[in-house]
Amino acid sequence: MQLARLEAPVVVSANCLLAGHVLYLGENHQWVETLASAYRFDSLDAANAAAGKADDPAQVIGVELVGVSVQGAQTVARHYREAIRANGPGAYVFSSSTGEGDVSVQ
Repeated sequence: MQLARLEAPVVVSANCLLAGHVLYLGENHQWVETLASAYRFDSLDAANAAAGKADDPAQVIGVELVGVSVQGAQTVARHYREAIRANGPGAYVFSSSTGEGDVSVQ
């Protein structure tokens, strides 16, 4: 999904279908778990094309483009929602009853 005001650079993000955690499209078009490992696209067209190819409903859900900026050598999300997603669970983490993952509450 592309937001109307979205500008490059961007990364492709999704959620793991089985575990629910955040994933990013890496340089070799594989899913990686950290924003630092995500491939940065300088073209929205190229990012949209890659997102379309990577959208595998058996593996991920919610594929979208995320605006990022570069601070030094570090890639950081431009929007606070994506910064929260990139930095993992919130302050209050509750173990799941099935042991398959955790739930965080902000």
